[in-house]
Amino acid sequence: MLALTPAASASTGRRAVGKRLFVVGDSLAVGTKPYLPRFLHGWRIRSSVSISKHAPQGAAELARRGHSLPPVVLASLGTNDDPRATGGFEAAVRKSLRAAGKHGCIVWPNIVRPAVGGATYAGFNNVLARLAARHDNLRLVDWAAMAAHNRGWFGDDGVHPDATGYMARARAIAKQVRSCRRSLVS
Repeated sequence: MLALTPAASASTGRRAVGKRLFVVGDSLAVGTKPYLPRFLHGWRIRSSVSISKHAPQGAAELARRGHSLPPVVLASLGTNDDPRATGGFEAAVRKSLRAAGKHGCIVWPNIVRPAVGGATYAGFNNVLARLAARHDNLRLVDWAAMAAHNRGWFGDDGVHPDATGYMARARAIAKQVRSCRRSLVS
């Protein structure tokens, strides 16, 4: 296993692979944030999270940060977007992947939310699954499956879990974050 030093990183165009994570996201990221350090011991976690952040906003932020991004990014985005706008969501995911670059890795939980205006979020989840199958640096957290098996975690809105749910979400995200790091240093 080879870990790049900052000097090696500059000469090869690769970011130094340390235990660093950048989180961009919405209210689910806000709720998950307190639990991540418990499952990512020794990681430096920076974040830009806010209630109601949309996928295009998060993707634009990642693009602005560009080469200053750490090698691993968590994107908790899409829950606030119009589920009929699958093309716009896909564009945001692709923009995020470009921002991470060939030597970065993005962890993205799929979407759990009741239908909006009769449209479900299955299209968004299909976009994520299809892109993850084509891009080794996009790792999905199957939040939808976890939620389906644990409906008791959720209140009336069907979106935000209780503390137990957020802790499980953080654990699943951390597993994928560590998987990203292992692939980046090998």
